[in-house]
Amino acid sequence: MERIVFPIVIGGGVIVLVGFLIWLFLHLEKKRTKALQAIAAEIDLHFSATQDDDLFASMQKFPLFNKGRGRKTRNVMSTETDIARLTIFDYQYTTGGGEHSQTHRQTVVALESEALRLPNFSLRPESVFHKIGAAIGMQDIDFEEHAEFSDNFVLAGDDEQLVRQFFDNGLLNEFAKRKGVSVESAPGSFIYFRSRRCKPEQIREHMSQAYAIYSAFVSRLTRPTSNSN
Repeated sequence: MERIVFPIVIGGGVIVLVGFLIWLFLHLEKKRTKALQAIAAEIDLHFSATQDDDLFASMQKFPLFNKGRGRKTRNVMSTETDIARLTIFDYQYTTGGGEHSQTHRQTVVALESEALRLPNFSLRPESVFHKIGAAIGMQDIDFEEHAEFSDNFVLAGDDEQLVRQFFDNGLLNEFAKRKGVSVESAPGSFIYFRSRRCKPEQIREHMSQAYAIYSAFVSRLTRPTSNSN
């Protein structure tokens, strides 16, 4: 009898545990949504808790939004100012399969402006895997004169020479101060994110950092292009 009862008890315990974890996840997500909605109201941003299909379609030009499966945007906050249209939102996607699957969750800031005449590039923190990739030929645009930037970031782009010209010493210095950030660009827009989601209380700082990068890009576009890189 014990041989029958014991597996039933264990199985029932697993079901209860899984049910509790699902409830806890949904509870925390609901709590996060309420906190973000309150912040959006405080700083006068439009808020939508659910998937924004138009937003997702507009993000397809960035590599981040072509990775994995199960891609979702939630908790979308947006505003339009005299200088740019800003959108900040939660984004998730899943890679791998089975026990090796991993769901990635990030807070993304998108800035759109006619002033952003940017080349196409992607910038992300460099890891040991990227160093191995570079050794076997994967693109990583390095700058011999700026080892701090090159040691901390992987930079890639459609037109390497154009990207090299755009990343002058002033811009390299700006990103060297911002280790851990990721940026992807397209003409007229860019997205900014880190490897994890922001806590609700970090949203203002996340927006401020994105605007600082916007300012750095606009400042770069006012400087003459050099071929020294």
